[in-house]
Amino acid sequence: MKKLYPIITATSLVFIASLAGYHLPATGDRSPVIPVFMPDDTKVSLKNGTSLSGRLIKFDSQAKKIALGRESETKEVAMKEIKQIEFQGEVTIRETRPVVLSRDGFQQQNRQRWTEPLQKFRIVDVNEGKAEVTLTSLDSLEIIVIKNVLRNSSYVVEEIKFNPSDKIEIQVNPH
Repeated sequence: MKKLYPIITATSLVFIASLAGYHLPATGDRSPVIPVFMPDDTKVSLKNGTSLSGRLIKFDSQAKKIALGRESETKEVAMKEIKQIEFQGEVTIRETRPVVLSRDGFQQQNRQRWTEPLQKFRIVDVNEGKAEVTLTSLDSLEIIVIKNVLRNSSYVVEEIKFNPSDKIEIQVNPH
C-alpha cells in the first residue's frame, strides 16, 4: 500500500489540474503560436547599404535564407546579409470576411516588438500573407494580453530586424 499511495496522489493531482483547465502538453512546450499577417510589399535593407523589394515568399530559418518574388522573378538572400525587412502597403486579412488594411490606419501606440529565435517565425500561406510566430521570450502576463488582443484584432508584421545571435526582432501592430 505504501508504494501505491504516491501513484494515486500524483494521478489525483493531474486529474484535478485537468479539471481546472490546466493541460500538460506532451512536449512540455507551452509557447503560444500567434498568427500574424504580412503586407505584400517588402523592402529588404542589406548591410552593405543597398536594398531589394518584392514580396516575401520564403523564410527558411534552417538554410538562413529568404526569397523575394517580383512578377516571375525570384531573388534569394542570405539572412546574414540582411539588416532589416520592412513591410509596406496594404494587408488583406481573409479570416472570416476579407478586410483590407492600410498601414496609415495603424495606431503607433499599440506596436509591439517580439524578439525570438529565427526558427520561431514561419510563413504559413504566402498567397494570403499568413505567418506565425511562436512566442518563447514573453512572460505569461504578456501572453494573456496578446491573446486578448487576438479576440478582436489581427497582428500585422511591420518590420523584422536580424540580430547576430540568430534572433529576429519582429515589430507587429494589432488592427
